[in-house]
Amino acid sequence: MSDKQKTISDLLRNADKEIKARNFENAMKYINAIFDLDQKNVYAKAYKERVISLMEAQGISKVEAERIAAQAKLEELPAPKKSAPPAVKTESSPTPKHKEPAPAPAPVTKAAPAVPDAPAGPKPVHAAKEEHTLPAPPAKTSKQVQQIKRSPAALEAYKTLLLDIWKDGSISDEEQSRVDSMRDTFTISQEEHQKIEKEVRASSYLNAVRKEWRKGNTNFESLRKKFKIDGKEQIALEPKVFQLLQSLQAKGSVLVLDDDEKFLDAIRSIMSDGGYYCFTAVSGEDALLLLDTMTPDIVLCDINFTKPNMSGFAFYERFRSMDKFLATPFIFLSGLDQDVLIRTGKKLGADDYITKPIDTEMLLATIEGKLRRSRELRRTSDV
Repeated sequence: MSDKQKTISDLLRNADKEIKARNFENAMKYINAIFDLDQKNVYAKAYKERVISLMEAQGISKVEAERIAAQAKLEELPAPKKSAPPAVKTESSPTPKHKEPAPAPAPVTKAAPAVPDAPAGPKPVHAAKEEHTLPAPPAKTSKQVQQIKRSPAALEAYKTLLLDIWKDGSISDEEQSRVDSMRDTFTISQEEHQKIEKEVRASSYLNAVRKEWRKGNTNFESLRKKFKIDGKEQIALEPKVFQLLQSLQAKGSVLVLDDDEKFLDAIRSIMSDGGYYCFTAVSGEDALLLLDTMTPDIVLCDINFTKPNMSGFAFYERFRSMDKFLATPFIFLSGLDQDVLIRTGKKLGADDYITKPIDTEMLLATIEGKLRRSRELRRTSDV
């Protein structure tokens, strides 16, 4: 784990503790610190949305909750985390017990105007409102909790965590603790957990198959045990294993997105004749499902899709938000030769832009060149 990843992990752990303690402004200070390190961090996004939802449930308007979230800065965070350990360590000592009330005025200096009667530690302006809502009758509190909507970002972050944990086929006690904590924070049900974990185990197993095949191993029995793939799951995964091995034996695998199925058939034929393994999707949503188990070497994507499906630009941003696809070549396809579309694609960071009708030789030459460059960069980074 890099220093940056460790820092983010520590910040997430502190944010989670503050959320459970209902110290939402302090939680946002840790979350914003994560955004400073990684603007696209899926965990920070999910935690932020959760914090805003919880503040709304306590009677704070969405506008005010978002203002509080935006203004929270870690450097302004009082020292509850640093002062808490000494209090615990000296709890049995009579001296700290007598002195406990005395330190109260010192930390209150930051937020004192709003909470002059605070027992200890600084509290933001909205914390006073928070305290008045917490003692609500149990029935009302339960109803409020049920009304708190969980965003799609929460399930995405939970899945990302499981993917990270299951990639080696084992879960340590510390990792299990992280899973349990996130399940509690985002109220992930047992059924949801089982469904997501099943998908994650299958995806991790296929990634492990890819690595073993590249090493020359073709017996995957030990991997099935490692990733707890039972007989029923094995039967369901066999077609995907076959597709995976086909793509590994080809010159490369190509994912093509287009809502014109005749065009997809033509591209599939061109790729096959060129020695490439091609898998296709008629929408960005379908492609995202494929990416759970397939890892393309290059992507060809149309820009305009039938509504309400996401656009090619929206899919590109979702695709690039996944760490494993940060360096995967991405080419936009379009029947529109418009400067504004080309500029938009290039601003997003796409590797190329090809207009329809497709010139077969030009397409194959472009794919070959992009893949060669991508593999050279990968080998250089691995040295």
